[in-house]
Formats: sequence, structure tokens, C-alpha cells
Amino acid sequence: MNRPFVNLVVSKLSGRRPVLNLHRIDPAGLFHPAAAAAGSAVPARGRMPPAAVSFDWPCPGWMSFMAIKNDVIATDHEGRTLFYDGALRAIRAMSPITYPMPSSISFTVGDELYVLGREPGRSRQLQPFQRLRLKDWRWSRSEPLPTVNIDRSDPTYFPYKLGVEEAYDPYALAAHTVVDDSHIWVSTLGAGTYSFDTDGGRWSKIGCWALPFRGRAEYVPERGLWFGFSAQDEHLCAVDLQQERPVLPNRVFPLLHVWEGQPPPPPEGQWTLTASHLLPLGSGKLCVSKLFRRTEGQPSSEHTHHKKADSLVVLAGVEIIKDPAGTGSLHIIRHKSVRYNVSGNVKPL
Repeated sequence: MNRPFVNLVVSKLSGRRPVLNLHRIDPAGLFHPAAAAAGSAVPARGRMPPAAVSFDWPCPGWMSFMAIKNDVIATDHEGRTLFYDGALRAIRAMSPITYPMPSSISFTVGDELYVLGREPGRSRQLQPFQRLRLKDWRWSRSEPLPTVNIDRSDPTYFPYKLGVEEAYDPYALAAHTVVDDSHIWVSTLGAGTYSFDTDGGRWSKIGCWALPFRGRAEYVPERGLWFGFSAQDEHLCAVDLQQERPVLPNRVFPLLHVWEGQPPPPPEGQWTLTASHLLPLGSGKLCVSKLFRRTEGQPSSEHTHHKKADSLVVLAGVEIIKDPAGTGSLHIIRHKSVRYNVSGNVKPL
């Protein structure tokens, strides 16, 4: 596997402030030695490995985490930036991020890391687009998503009917991926899809259509397709983004393969699915992570800590193989799945 660890950032209450622990799980344990072996339908209970490193800060605030290959970058509300080298198990201080963002998505393209706010339509100032050059570890500002400067009241930018969610914030990001190792594609809820050319440093609108995914899609070179979770029902799916792009609004790239059925939560308690993530491991293998949330007690407008919140992480190993009969279709092999119960929030990297 070309990815030795699955990184999980877990917030753990400790005194007045939450401590953020980085746990690293070996994904090899999610796969059977033989590809033909079938996994159990019920996730096995797992014990979270000890934290590789913990992050804390001396004052109220927040921290944001980004994966960069097998390492992790952490930034806080003041812009202070730390780099965790997984191979050396060492922390390095870096130059501060140009503009701190509590909620963002990141892309590694070549030797550069790009960071984009999750809702860039809100404001140019509040949602910048930033770049980190890995050669000299310097941050810089890049051209913001052009929708930041568009008048929402102009109907020419919205040639198709918007739903309630899209009309509320049509520029909020719905899906994103990297194409050809040089272009960052992002789809908005109601303003089309845009492409950022990392070589030229420019955005361009490539259509009034949306990517058929929810959240991040990952390219799997062994299969020549992009894999993610479908926008409608969050089933694992595959799409060819190299084919001819949709022309008409409300059209999307057709889903070439859809695999229903995801790792289920345990039967006890009321668990709500909050997020799905996909981590490519190489050789056609994927780690599917599902995050579930359960809250006990009565909410309080003044004291939210009266609610006890628990999180459940389900990791599943799946393998995508070609049809042995040579039909060109793909099949999925479900290997093992493991569940981890934790207190606090969880973010896979």
C-alpha cells in the first residue's frame, strides 16, 4: 500500500479545553490476505491506538488539520502552523498561514498544497484561497474563486432552478477533486463547476453542471476513474471525468458504477451518519470511513456541555477489481470493517 496510515484527529475534553489527539491506524488490518475472502457484515470492535501526538493551545480558539501525503499540518486561530512528520515522529514549527480558516478543504498538487474555504461565496476577505510551496514552506495567496465577485441577484448566473438549500447559499462547495494532476475542480450547490489551473494560477468556469459526488472524489490510477460518494444517496460510485463534459444545466457526468451498502452502525442506540470519507491506498484498494454521532441529554442554549456526545468511526477495507471475464466492468470486494467508539469529534485525514 502506498498509504501506511489512516489519520484520525479526535478531540478529547481535558479540563477547560479540548485536547486534539492524532491517532494513526494501519489500513493493512482492514484487508484479508486473499482477495477472494469475504468480510463480515457487522463491523468488529476495535481499540483506538495510542495517540501519535497531541495538540493543545493556551487560550480559547480552534485548530484546523490538513493531510499532506503521509504527514499532517495543523493551524490555529492565530495562524500559527505546525508540521507533523510521521516518518520522524517530530513536530516542526512553520511560517504562519497567511489567513487562518476554521473550515477548509485542501488539495496536494505536485509539490504544492492548496487550501480553500468551504463557503467561498460568503466574502473574498473571509474565504481566501491559499497555497503552500513545499520546497520552501512558504504560504501565499492565490486567485480566489471567481464566484466571490458575482452578484447573486443576477439571474444570468443561475440558468437553472435552485432548491431551498442552493438558493440560501448557491456558492457553498458541494464536491471537489483533482484532475490531470494539474487542475482543481470544485462544484458549488447552485453556481456550477469551476476549475483552477495550478500551472497558470487562474480559475475558469467549466460548466453550469455539478460533479455527481458529495464532498471529495479521489482518482484511482489503477482503474482510471474517480471514486467518491454519490450526491443523492452517498453510495460508493465511480465516474470517468475524462469523458465529454455535460452541456446542459442540471446534467451531470453519468455514474459508471454504483455499489450500494455501506458499513452499518451498531444496532444499539440512535446513531446518525454525519460524514463519509474515502482514502485511496493504492493497488485498487480503498479505505471507506463513516462517521456517526449520538447525543444524549437535553440541549441547552446557554450550556451546551449538558449534552453528552459520542462518535463512532467505522473503517472498511474495499478492493476494486476488473471483471475476470474481460467485460470491462468493475467488481467490489468487501474485506474487513472495524468500528471505534470515541468521545468528542473525529476528523479523518
